Amino acid sequence: MSDSGKSFVTTGLVRILKSKPLKIQNMSLNSISTWDGGEIAFIQAYQAIGANLRPERYMNPILLKPMGKGIEVIFMGNSLGVMDGEEYYNLANKILWKDIMKIFNDNFVIEAAGGLGEPNFINKDLTAIKLMKELKIPAILILDIDRGGAFSSAYGTYLMLPDYLRDNLKGFIINKFRGEERFLYDAIKWLEEKTNMKYLGYIPFLEESPIMPEDSMNVYNFGEGDIEVAVIAYPYMSNFNEFYALKRSNAHVYFAKKPKEISKADLVILPGSRNTLESLSWLSERGFIEYLRNKNILGICGGFQILGKKIFDPYGMEAGYPTEYNGLGIFNFNVYYDKKKTVALSKAISDFGLIEGYEIRRGVIKYEGEKPLVQIFERNQEKVSIPDGAYKDNFLGISIHGSLFSEGGKNLLKLFGIKIHSLSMNEEIQNQAVETEKILRKYVYIDEIFEIYQGS
Repeated sequence: MSDSGKSFVTTGLVRILKSKPLKIQNMSLNSISTWDGGEIAFIQAYQAIGANLRPERYMNPILLKPMGKGIEVIFMGNSLGVMDGEEYYNLANKILWKDIMKIFNDNFVIEAAGGLGEPNFINKDLTAIKLMKELKIPAILILDIDRGGAFSSAYGTYLMLPDYLRDNLKGFIINKFRGEERFLYDAIKWLEEKTNMKYLGYIPFLEESPIMPEDSMNVYNFGEGDIEVAVIAYPYMSNFNEFYALKRSNAHVYFAKKPKEISKADLVILPGSRNTLESLSWLSERGFIEYLRNKNILGICGGFQILGKKIFDPYGMEAGYPTEYNGLGIFNFNVYYDKKKTVALSKAISDFGLIEGYEIRRGVIKYEGEKPLVQIFERNQEKVSIPDGAYKDNFLGISIHGSLFSEGGKNLLKLFGIKIHSLSMNEEIQNQAVETEKILRKYVYIDEIFEIYQGS
């Protein structure tokens, strides 16, 4: 199921087995640029970086980004546009799958999607069912015992699969377990006797996962500092994992969905959004606007665009239909959505030092007297000259995601009294992956998993 710990286990096993990460299809609003400007899910890039690998497009061939009026389909790093579910599945199963099959000339630890065997998706699933059927790839179930029903869920999954696929299920790992392992023995024996699966160990319940969260289901508040930082968790919030740069700082970070929750915040962050119109409407409907005007605000990408005067979407790239709408009018610029999407690892120069990160956006900032905060001088190792960002009074904004891990980004937050002690994003990811590996080696039966891996 979703949030059972698949990403966590994959992160550790990629390192242990000296393999490469792969998720055929990921539905996520957290994405990142590869070195050559391809857009993939953040968690697959995370797993690659954690194993000292360079993130590549093929590690997440299909990225689906929900946007309200449909789903943006990204294939091999490039956007194919917005589709409905039927249109996408016809394309994926009949056309895209042929190209995906060409990937399998290497060794991977493959992460499946949640809901393996669900009857409404079993004939459409590309992340596990099709691989098990056509390539005979073995599978391990990750069971979230903290929710309850882990063993019945595992047995149900086994029974829901067609007879010819059940032998692919080689084992199960119990995640988020509290207590002594011996209390599991009767249930483990029962499940092993009922199925062909073998018990492969457990992972204890962790108050905080060592890895950054993949989606909004598993975000958590963090930090023990005195400065209160509220991240607005509006619909279509994206790339929120970048704020975990503040985990090592003098701040306490929490995610807010009600205006009163930001009343005592020293800094409010407007994160990125896949649909700025919906996010902005939500802010207005919930009564956030007046609260925000009297707060210190940091806007990033879509959150930065919300702080401008007007947003023009002539092609319906964000809203799903041609429109224009008013921003908060804090900064004197307009935003224009283009058909061409910027996906890049970017560098910018500023008075605060070098800012590094990544851009995932269609919005182009057109300044009208407002002084840009930074100058983007490099995208995907190519020289450019793009003005970006703005700062005045208690408002700050920038388009570059992940910038808070860089020297310039850390210095920007000093404007609000926040001192970030995190290393670079890559270094933090690698340290977290090492910790994840240690946990797996301590509790999970690595030798048995290696045998399954070699046998595939």
